[in-house]
Amino acid sequence: MNHRIRTGFSLTLVFAMAFASAVAASTLPLTDEEREWLAGHKTIRISGPQAFPPFQFFDDDGVFKGMASDYVFHMADMLGLHVEVVQKSPWPDVLKKVENKEIDILTCAAATPERAKYLSYTSAHLSFPLVIVSRKDGPFISGIDDLDHKNVALVRKIATYDWLNRDRVTVVPRFVDKPLEALRDVSSGGADATIENLAAATYLIEKNGLTNLKIAAPTPYGNYDLSIAIRKDWPELVSLFNKALAAISPEKHHEIRQRWLSVRYEFGIRPRDVVTWVLMVIGLAALGMTSFYFWNRKLALEIREREKAEKEKEKVIHKLKEAIDEIKTLRGILPICCECKKIRDDQGYWNQIELYIANHTEAEFSHGLCPDCTKRLYHDLDEESRGPL
Repeated sequence: MNHRIRTGFSLTLVFAMAFASAVAASTLPLTDEEREWLAGHKTIRISGPQAFPPFQFFDDDGVFKGMASDYVFHMADMLGLHVEVVQKSPWPDVLKKVENKEIDILTCAAATPERAKYLSYTSAHLSFPLVIVSRKDGPFISGIDDLDHKNVALVRKIATYDWLNRDRVTVVPRFVDKPLEALRDVSSGGADATIENLAAATYLIEKNGLTNLKIAAPTPYGNYDLSIAIRKDWPELVSLFNKALAAISPEKHHEIRQRWLSVRYEFGIRPRDVVTWVLMVIGLAALGMTSFYFWNRKLALEIREREKAEKEKEKVIHKLKEAIDEIKTLRGILPICCECKKIRDDQGYWNQIELYIANHTEAEFSHGLCPDCTKRLYHDLDEESRGPL
């Protein structure tokens, strides 16, 4: 009885999986040939890079994980395919097994002429720019030109060093064997910067607690593209995976990337720093404009006061000139008669002293007699007025 129940449950599960596969595949615009191919290939054997986080790797527990396998598992679900992971092996052995058709799919791989003999490639499902990584407290870096004469950690046998030389960026190379070693060299201060693809740098920084590092700037070297590599004799699966990849929603793309990339891409300057600097510049500019405004007003007021004082001064000077013009003075030696006291003028005429003074000054005369002249002229009258003694 129990055996019949288990058998029935297993058959139900198989039918349910088959139904789910049919429903999933029916949502994609598949051709009859592609549907027929899916019906004859229910399981795919996959592998990929063995130690290439966050793209693909085996963790310490032997679990196959990474962004690439997340994509492959999701697309396999969309197509109704069962996925079988081939156990961990050295990378040369993995490539040999793919060539021998013991492995059907590599979750991510870069296209090379040698691999093209036995592999076909889908559209790139992982594409990340090559970026410059530096310390957060390091010098400002906005591009490869800022690496000139700086210590740069580089993985051996990669093209980056050749590209820098081609672009005439003279760096002091510090060669290492792995991207993690390059990042640790920068973190410890042994190197000023390194160049790595964004995804790998982001993952390794977060995974290894290299919190003093940041993505400083992009490079002009384009994107690091990875595709799903499929055995050469399965072109139908290439087409199926391309259709599934095109049908993945933006939300799903974002979900997969966010699962593995959690370090902020700062491009040299954090947005918060930019906002702070902009606000500081605006504040300083406003302070300068305010100071200039009040200084200008004060200067204008001083100019108006000075102009007013100048006008007042000109008025005073004008009045003084007018007063001076009205004042007549007698200067020099005046020829005067010692007897009659007449004064000789410039024309040689003798004038009464009062007439001369009246002509040469603003003085006016009134006539009278002094006591001495009164006595001299009116002596008799003076005695009679006194009466007898």
